[in-house]
Amino acid sequence: MTEEAVDAVAEPSQRLVARIIDTLIVGVPIATGATEIFPRETAQTVVAPIAFAVTFFLYEAVQLAVWGRTVGKRLTGLRVISVTGERPTVVQALIRAAIYALPPAARPVPILNILAAIFWLAENGLQFEGSYRQALHDRAAGTLVIDVRPRALNEPAPADEPTADEPGPVEEPGLAEEPGLVDEPRSDQP
Repeated sequence: MTEEAVDAVAEPSQRLVARIIDTLIVGVPIATGATEIFPRETAQTVVAPIAFAVTFFLYEAVQLAVWGRTVGKRLTGLRVISVTGERPTVVQALIRAAIYALPPAARPVPILNILAAIFWLAENGLQFEGSYRQALHDRAAGTLVIDVRPRALNEPAPADEPTADEPGPVEEPGLAEEPGLVDEPRSDQP
């Protein structure tokens, strides 16, 4: 794993915002369409969860395999990379997407829906453990989520350059500028 990738590991809050964006992009059209076609109860408890899981799986797997990021990750400045620092392979994208997207498909089954919800929370909770902030879907796929936004504002100045808090050397004007003058401020020389 590259040192740059470790330094740029995404914050959980950034990842959450990206997931919310992606979930809205996929979920709103599915929920709207399902309630227009099916009775409300059937749409909410059976059709929408299964349609969401399948569509979100495809949405995420294709975008990660092709670009290394989804629309939500693009908008929040995130990218998914393999632990070697490259774009995820198709297999990595499929594994990662399946572990994250498919648990909602268990919602129609009474006991499985509770287990799926617990699994989903636990698998995402893993990103708060460890310095690489990898959720279960990242660990299983061998991927990391990194922040690719420019870091110029966040990086400290090099050690040999003064910062705004620490001004450089102060030079007094007029002293030792002309040959023959002494560097002392109160010199008696003409």
